[in-house]
Amino acid sequence: MSDDRRLVAQLERFGLTEKEAAVYLALVDRGEAKPPVVASDADVSVSYVYQVCERLETEGLVTVNDHRTPTTMRARPPSETLRARIDRMHDALEAVERRYDRPTDDMESLEVLRARAAMYERLRGHVESADDELFVSVPLAAVRELADALRDAVDRGVLVLLAVGAEAGEVRSADVDGVATAVRRRVGGTTVYVSADMTRGVVAPASVLGWDHGESEGVSYGNLTVAVAVESAFLGTTWPMAEEVLLRRPSPLPRTYRTIRPATYDATLHRRAGRTVRAEVEARPARTRVDLDTWDPDGATRRSLVGTVVGTRQCLVDPPTGEFALENELSLATGDGTVRVGGRGAFREDYEAVRVTLRGDDGGTETGA
Repeated sequence: MSDDRRLVAQLERFGLTEKEAAVYLALVDRGEAKPPVVASDADVSVSYVYQVCERLETEGLVTVNDHRTPTTMRARPPSETLRARIDRMHDALEAVERRYDRPTDDMESLEVLRARAAMYERLRGHVESADDELFVSVPLAAVRELADALRDAVDRGVLVLLAVGAEAGEVRSADVDGVATAVRRRVGGTTVYVSADMTRGVVAPASVLGWDHGESEGVSYGNLTVAVAVESAFLGTTWPMAEEVLLRRPSPLPRTYRTIRPATYDATLHRRAGRTVRAEVEARPARTRVDLDTWDPDGATRRSLVGTVVGTRQCLVDPPTGEFALENELSLATGDGTVRVGGRGAFREDYEAVRVTLRGDDGGTETGA
């Protein structure tokens, strides 16, 4: 297969027809050309060139200069136009993979738990399945039961926030060493929370974890509405009212993150240690920066933001710098000025992050190990 034919076949995978791909490649080769020249190169009629270029202009692939005589067509830079298509395909792939990987009833399941053994089985399962974030509020005795699963989660890079129900002086360093990214002590505590990746978890009275729990029941959920409510309760009430006991050192840099919260945690602690942190962020405009009636988070064109982290807004570690519990933001000094980057669903910031890479000031060597 010739190089031209191979390129045409590859462009067809982007949704172009064979003739459209041929016209587009003719313009890429020529840079700018008149319709008869493009028609000759692509082996199509001149009228068809006009027809195809009208569609390709709508797709953002070419520019038609018909305000002058003679009319000319020009290919836009492939690095811009095809990258936007790749990003949209990547977003679609991620969404399909998440749907494929989850159980059939995921985000639709509510399971009542009555037995202590079943409760711990579900707790461990949610801890072991966490990919990015894990919020846990349990009595001290339960921490000991879940310690191995929690340590494994920390070791694989999950941000683990652990609120331990215990009295003052009861929490020993040996009980919480390595089991969480950040540990806080809450007085007593009548509710158990476990939230994994804001998609699934457990909520139950603490009595369900005891041997004599009577009629107490817990719920294991895979339901978005419940997940949002549990996470909001944990971050909005349990976490800020608990006493900070332990903070794990920030991850060595460079590191890439799929969610903003762990990136904010690491950037905050590195900066407090006096280290310069640079960020490379794959982002798209936040919904407040575009027309809300037409805003499409999956279709929004991505941008690459590169700059130095000059501030963070968060309520994960003391002292908090955010205005509300769920706020997580990186402020970047870029060549175009300072921009604010939030997580998915960002509405106060300029951009919402899709992927974040943090680096030390030297750009590559491990920092903060």
